[in-house]
Amino acid sequence: MNIQRMNNSGIRMQVTNNIPSFFDIFRRNKIKTLTEIGKFCTGKMNYYAAVDTGFMKSRNDYRITMDKNLQLINNCHYAGYQEFGTYKMNAQPFMRPAVYGHLAEIEMIAGRNMSLDL
Repeated sequence: MNIQRMNNSGIRMQVTNNIPSFFDIFRRNKIKTLTEIGKFCTGKMNYYAAVDTGFMKSRNDYRITMDKNLQLINNCHYAGYQEFGTYKMNAQPFMRPAVYGHLAEIEMIAGRNMSLDL
C-alpha cells in the first residue's frame, strides 16, 4: 500500500507498507536458516558418532516441523544408549556436542541468514 502525504514544508512523501513482505521474507529466511543449521549439525553429529559398522552414523538426520522448529534425529535403535550410556557402558555422546560444542557457529549461521534486505 502506498500512501502519499504532504508534510509541513510542502514536500510530498511516499510511505510504503512493507510489513507483508517483511513477514514473507522472515518466513523464507527462517526455513532457509533452519535448513542450513540442520545440515551443519548433522555433519557435526556424523563427526562425533562412534563408528563400528556405520549404521548409527547413517541414521543422523534433521527435519523442520510444521510449526517451524528444527529437530535433530537419529532413529537407530541404540542411539540413545550411545548418547547417554548405560550402567555397563559409558556415554559416547554425538548429538549434544554437535549442538552445544558449536553454538557460536550456529549463531553465526542464524545471524547471516536472518538479516533482512527489504
